[in-house]
Amino acid sequence: MQLWLEVEGIPARLELPGGGSALVAFMSFAVSRGFGATHPLIALADRLHDEHRLRFGPLTTFYEAEAEDAEDCEKLELAWQDPAPLARDLEKLAAAIESDGMCATLARRGDGESIPLEARALAGLLAGPAADGQRVRLVYAL
Repeated sequence: MQLWLEVEGIPARLELPGGGSALVAFMSFAVSRGFGATHPLIALADRLHDEHRLRFGPLTTFYEAEAEDAEDCEKLELAWQDPAPLARDLEKLAAAIESDGMCATLARRGDGESIPLEARALAGLLAGPAADGQRVRLVYAL
């Protein structure tokens, strides 16, 4: 999987270290919280929510990069968001995994060791758009 950042008004997609595959996998599992599925990254999302009060709205606002129809185009439009809350949640995500041994274990068990690195890299990319008042959206490809 590949995760990119799109910045309003800039045609090129910004890439993450390692393609952002661990982060987009985590985000995908976080979306499925509460549906009865089990996976270490779902358990990580639950712990981050319950113990670290991490909000998932900004982190779970993403969509497939290539629109195939009008519905996809609509959903891509809905994926635009303010970069500041996303950056805060990404930093909180990285800090929680680095400081909480259980979070680190769950990330490792879910092949997500690079989540903190990818989260911090993405947060760093958001500083410019936040300062410039540009919206951003996260898009992925399988």
